[in-house]
Amino acid sequence: MGVALAAAAATAVMVLCAMGLSAVASPLLEMLAGKWGTSAPVVAFARLRTARHAVRRERLAGRAGDLSGPGDLAGDRLAVWRTQNAWRRTGARRTWSHYPRRRDELRPTAVGNALHGVAAGIERNYGLSLPVCWGPFVECLESTARERLVASATRVSGRTQALICAAVAPLWALVLTGAVARLCWLVACVLCVWGAYRALRSGVEQYCEHVRDVFAVHRVRLYHAAGFAPPASTEAEVACGRLLSKALAMELTDDVAHAWPETL
Repeated sequence: MGVALAAAAATAVMVLCAMGLSAVASPLLEMLAGKWGTSAPVVAFARLRTARHAVRRERLAGRAGDLSGPGDLAGDRLAVWRTQNAWRRTGARRTWSHYPRRRDELRPTAVGNALHGVAAGIERNYGLSLPVCWGPFVECLESTARERLVASATRVSGRTQALICAAVAPLWALVLTGAVARLCWLVACVLCVWGAYRALRSGVEQYCEHVRDVFAVHRVRLYHAAGFAPPASTEAEVACGRLLSKALAMELTDDVAHAWPETL
């Protein structure tokens, strides 16, 4: 009986921990995206972080297009330097692509900028409001594309939960004996937290790239599913996208005719 109770208690603890991680993952991701509140100290800190990201965005933009080598290089040496510098420019261009454009607002964190950048880009290019259109868009996707999108979102959620576990791990230092052992454990935990956060950032960026690609290929399905005629040209797409966003948000004041397609 004692063994059975111990096993049941251990199982209950594991289930409760899993439920707690799932419940905390979403608020933590929102906090990492810059949802910090509106108190004066928080706003001041967020302004400093936003200014820092503005400088970083400009620096990355300069690196992405930098083809000029050092002044003492010429000929083959300059060509070799440019070849090696292409790796740095590719990384800078990829990181810069996850920032909102200069006309869009910045967020105080890298995760927030990546998420806001993809939403601002979709609204700017297609006129579709991502918070409004996201649910219907996922519903009308074909099963293969929806499964890939869900797998990408699940990956982000899993990495968020891994970050929580890494952040809680330093509490085990209370169980250890000896200052050296505790110090080594804390250093290892700091490295794990840093690695988990970097993995989360990479997962968020990959997820944003996936969302951007899915909208670029399948956005016409949203028009068909809602009964709207697709835009006749790319010039009219922004206006049609804004009209569709208003319709999905129940903000239209005039009647709009819907034509249901036979098949999607």
